[in-house]
Amino acid sequence: MAEPGTVDIDRSGAVMRVALNRPELRNAMNPEMIAEIRSAFEAAATDDAIRIVVIEGNGPVFCAGGDLNWMRDVFDKSQEEVSAESRELMEMYRAIDGCPKLVIARVHGAVFAGAMGIIASSDIVIAECETRFCVSEVRIGLAPGLIAALLLPRIGPHWLRYLAKSAIVFDADTALKANLVHEIVTGDDELEARVAAHVDLGLQASPDAIAATGRLIHALGGAADEDSFARGLEFNVEARFSGAAQEGISAFLEKRRPAWWPPEDS
Repeated sequence: MAEPGTVDIDRSGAVMRVALNRPELRNAMNPEMIAEIRSAFEAAATDDAIRIVVIEGNGPVFCAGGDLNWMRDVFDKSQEEVSAESRELMEMYRAIDGCPKLVIARVHGAVFAGAMGIIASSDIVIAECETRFCVSEVRIGLAPGLIAALLLPRIGPHWLRYLAKSAIVFDADTALKANLVHEIVTGDDELEARVAAHVDLGLQASPDAIAATGRLIHALGGAADEDSFARGLEFNVEARFSGAAQEGISAFLEKRRPAWWPPEDS
């Protein structure tokens, strides 16, 4: 695995911690970070010494989703290039979702857009009580193609319709009700304590049995399948090329109202 730059990797015994490390950009994912997250999980998957992976974020938030400066450059690229970028994102999610180790997401601050796919791919999600969540794609003219493939088995169509079509910002209590998080804690110390408690539980379990249980859940239809990923990939590429996405992303970066907002005096 190449020396990471946008993620920090820390190994302590049987535990690998993967920390998103672009805090000045709210840990927004760009191609480099996507590749490094994928590489970290693929390496953990084949390393018998690693039994648990904790994914977290450095700085004030877990992850604000995709880097919009990267996503705005779509018209300088061919459809094949954009499709390849979207496929890399899909493979990152698959590396987390299919990891045979116990995967714990330690989240705080904000979990927006593409970051929702990370927590939906994790086995255990522990959130600090002030964390805010959002499936925010429609606000910038996108459809949540890939993350919808991951969210749907976890929260069902009822919650996905509400969260993805409204792009509402919601709190940790709502995330708990929607089956997006498993535990809510107060403050960083308690967050770390609960992560440590689940690490201890994970180390008491058979690593082979944890891997087999993950395969069982996938086999029984409890996770995104190949067809869902393929359809999500199509929507992701199509949405990135859309005029709505370019207007929405540009408006966000330029700190102005997108064209579809109602007039200010209405």
